[in-house]
Amino acid sequence: MGLKMLHEILPPNLAIKSMRSSGYRDTAHALAELIDNSIQAGLSNNEVTDVQVICIDTVERVSERKRQKINEIAVFDNASGMDKDLLRISLQFGNGSNLTENKQTSIGKFGMGLPNASISQCCHVDVWSWQNSKCHYTYLDIDEIKDGDLREVPEPVEKSIPERWKSLIRGPVPDHGTLVVWSQLDRVRWKQSATFLKHTEFLVGRAYRYFLDDKQLRSDLQLMKIQVGR
Repeated sequence: MGLKMLHEILPPNLAIKSMRSSGYRDTAHALAELIDNSIQAGLSNNEVTDVQVICIDTVERVSERKRQKINEIAVFDNASGMDKDLLRISLQFGNGSNLTENKQTSIGKFGMGLPNASISQCCHVDVWSWQNSKCHYTYLDIDEIKDGDLREVPEPVEKSIPERWKSLIRGPVPDHGTLVVWSQLDRVRWKQSATFLKHTEFLVGRAYRYFLDDKQLRSDLQLMKIQVGR
């Protein structure tokens, strides 16, 4: 018996490769999608929307030199948060809560913001979102998608933010919000967090200067360094 041939219209490995290469000038612009989502979700619920960008650097010793590079990037907000159904939808390509014409006013208006922005920069994205202190978690993983092991967004499970991330968030964690973490970074334009945050700060300041001036938005960009190796 011969091998069964698959004739998928869009094989997962080719689809995800194409999606990863679409749409973003650099890492700062990809991150702006997430920040935009946070602002849009928060302005109708909060007097001040608090958005924090957290970068974790690894510092490795190579021979006699230390080499520093970005290891993880996270975006935290105190916006409205998502229930488990909306959280799952938010990681579907081409879906989202901003598809109606009256909501198409922001950077991330085509339902491609969170998943596309994330996979354009990393191979794994974790998302925690909570309302009334009830937190749900799900993820996307590039290798699992390529291998055909991940064909649906995993059903969100009730799961608290890891203590590690809670300790890095400045101030108390509110009873509603979202945390997105990019890891296995393989397409970040800048290798060092300081340079990346400098470009992101410039872009955020330019794009959202009116919100910042009116004190409707508070941005907080911080760098954490972790020493690994000898």
